[in-house]
Amino acid sequence: MSNPELRSRSEQAGSSRNRRWLIAVIIGPLVLGLAAAVWMATVSGDLPDRLASHWGPDGVDGYSSLWTMAAIAVFAGGGSGAVIASLSVLTRGYSAVLARIGVGFGIAFGVLMTGLAIAVVAGQIGLADASQAEIDGPVIWMSAVVGCAAGIVCGWLYRPAEADRTSSADTLSADAAAANQDSMVAADARRTAANRESMTVRISMGPGKWPLSLGTGAAVALSLVFIHPALALLGLPTAALLWIFSSGKAIIDDAGVRVLAGGFWKLMPLAHREIAAASVQDIQALDFGGWGYRISAAGTGFILHSGPALILTAGFNQKYVVSMPDAETAGRACALVNAYRAGLGDEPGTPRG
Repeated sequence: MSNPELRSRSEQAGSSRNRRWLIAVIIGPLVLGLAAAVWMATVSGDLPDRLASHWGPDGVDGYSSLWTMAAIAVFAGGGSGAVIASLSVLTRGYSAVLARIGVGFGIAFGVLMTGLAIAVVAGQIGLADASQAEIDGPVIWMSAVVGCAAGIVCGWLYRPAEADRTSSADTLSADAAAANQDSMVAADARRTAANRESMTVRISMGPGKWPLSLGTGAAVALSLVFIHPALALLGLPTAALLWIFSSGKAIIDDAGVRVLAGGFWKLMPLAHREIAAASVQDIQALDFGGWGYRISAAGTGFILHSGPALILTAGFNQKYVVSMPDAETAGRACALVNAYRAGLGDEPGTPRG
């Protein structure tokens, strides 16, 4: 069996293992949070009408409903743990050690936060007035012990292989074809440029943009509602901004290259005369600081996932990076940029809106 075949099988096994872990670290904390919410509903008849939810130097100084506490258990407890642990799995290519630590911390944090919500409610069972309520100490201690144990076990069991940071064979082939003037990709690009035609590439974070946007918006709203109910409305623009910057399209035409976040917010407009070189490479999102519109020492980019990307080099060796859905599309985009740069289309002007 050849080495490429062995590598392919190893990558497929690793991908399947990480996919199972991703599902587990999302479902596990959320199920725990939902179980806590169900338990709260079963003891609702033994609770005060208003539950104590915040304690100050003089005792209870904040109240909330049972359903608010249940939402905290699900979103602030299970949800936050699931987000931390799942992001750690998704970013394993940056550092396997940090990924293992992140998974363990996410699980531990989710259990502890869910346990805190349970302890707040448990401390008020049988009370007619919540003004004298106290957090149930044994529940907190048990949550801390169980959370730490679960985090250590999960962090020890999760052992992702160090990601191969070299570009894949498909990406290397796409880059070579885009640079080779005798290739079919380059020939098609020359015809497109000669006819002043454009290429539009739709890029997206995928289905994950919905739970990311809505989940983050809900977390912001729940975090701020205790400060002032009106501040919870900030969860809406937070969710909207995340959704906008988790999808978009790249446009290449005779005017240049530009990205429209969400399909309308113009980013990184570059005229062809400003581009010194174009290439196709596999990237790691965390090398640029994460996902979305990123400005970092590594370059400026609209990065929605790790993998194939169009890399544009401008003056002073500035890097502009645009995620591509696959290596083939990235190669065609790169070839078209090269064709326009070669002056086969009309003289480039100012990028259009």
